[in-house]
Amino acid sequence: MKQSTPFTLVGLLAAVLLGSSPGAEAADVIKFGVSTPLSGPAAPWGIPHKGATELIFDEINSQGGLEVGGKKYKLEVVAYDHKYVIAEGAATVNRLIAKDSVKFISILGGTVVKAVEETVNESRVLNLPLAYADGLVSPRNPYTFHSFPSPPETVTFWNWIKQHHPNIKRVASITPNDDTGWWSLKVETKYVATLGYEVVAREFFERVVTDFNPLLLRVLAQKPDIISVLAAPAGSVGLIIKQARVLGYKGRFIHIGQMDTSVVAGIAGKENVEGTWVHGYVQTPLPEKVKNWQARYTKKHGEWNATSIDFANPAFAFVAAVKKAQSLDPKRIAEALSTVEFENLWGKAHFGGKDYYGIGNQIIYPMPFSEVKDGVAHLVAQLSPPHN
Repeated sequence: MKQSTPFTLVGLLAAVLLGSSPGAEAADVIKFGVSTPLSGPAAPWGIPHKGATELIFDEINSQGGLEVGGKKYKLEVVAYDHKYVIAEGAATVNRLIAKDSVKFISILGGTVVKAVEETVNESRVLNLPLAYADGLVSPRNPYTFHSFPSPPETVTFWNWIKQHHPNIKRVASITPNDDTGWWSLKVETKYVATLGYEVVAREFFERVVTDFNPLLLRVLAQKPDIISVLAAPAGSVGLIIKQARVLGYKGRFIHIGQMDTSVVAGIAGKENVEGTWVHGYVQTPLPEKVKNWQARYTKKHGEWNATSIDFANPAFAFVAAVKKAQSLDPKRIAEALSTVEFENLWGKAHFGGKDYYGIGNQIIYPMPFSEVKDGVAHLVAQLSPPHN
């Protein structure tokens, strides 16, 4: 018995050490957090956000992983659904940082990003969001690199409209009643006014609203030629368009944020979405690089989602910056993001916009704009942002 005791203790110690071995394996994994709406009206944004990130990381993992400092790392997506609810968004980000020990994240939704701004900065977590909000791209947020064109970039499409459709003169806006909507409307209405458009109505709605008739009656009384639904999710836009058509509106709609027009058409009816202009959603014609992405995305996820084209930006940018930095330190990766040029699915991309934002943390690349024709989003223009 005296001899068996040390053996038992050794065995227990070995078991403890073996039990801790997953920690050693975990050190070879780079965790990347995704806080995004996977359910609710904004799910058409969140699902391809997560799906695009997973595809890029899986393809890198299939080739042995991402090499950093002579060592290969597997990339792992840790994703949570925040339903585009601020409280749930804050909870998911806190969980990613505190419980999952994630140092790199991508958050969708301006109101959510603003709610966790201080947390991200204090934790020195690198954030590559898909979000609109005033002050999001700012010198006070050095670890935030916005990975999708914002209204200050996408408003340039109004120049194209003025040139190709001079009969459009009266603009109305309907947008969510939150940080994202307020800033988006402010930027867009200021810009269109400089082009000579008359802004005849500005309305805000809560994201849970489904009956838009009272709001639409006020808007349509002003006889707009076009209604902007910038920052509104596809589920809400489908209802807005459907109800506006019932009330007799014959004009166009525009969303220079991002919107899945197939989801909108499924709610409003294909004929009611005809002529709608949208940024960041293209179904045809697709460049060969995007066709290849389409095939890979469809193979992995079972169905195609065109929103994934531009929502792949956070993953592309992150991988490019890690390769350049050859470090897993968020500060060094942030420094690399400030200078690295990388390929996204539309061409060359980089982070810039310092003259406008005070810091060069806004993604810059040729932006795609489409018009819905016979239910399909046709690419009509690729435009450069007004700043570099």
